[in-house]
Amino acid sequence: MPPAVARLASLVLATALAAPACSLLPWRSHASDEPAPVDLNRASLRSLEKLPGITPSIARRIVEGRPYEEPHDLVTRGVLTQRELDRILDRVVVKSRAR
Repeated sequence: MPPAVARLASLVLATALAAPACSLLPWRSHASDEPAPVDLNRASLRSLEKLPGITPSIARRIVEGRPYEEPHDLVTRGVLTQRELDRILDRVVVKSRAR
């Protein structure tokens, strides 16, 4: 293999290995930018307060109303309105019942 081709191959390999760790490269995946879903039965007050429209008093009501079988329980129990639930529905889950 000619020296120029060998150097180019080394450069391509080094770039492929280093690129995932470099945040300055435009093709980096932004999958980690999406927050993980919040489990309504286990989340801390602080985690709940990070949800859109959830104030400290609403977060406290969510914790006090545990356990939940499904997110819609927040509406049926009067913790949230349907509109408030719609705002956070894609960010919450009910994985397990609190103990």
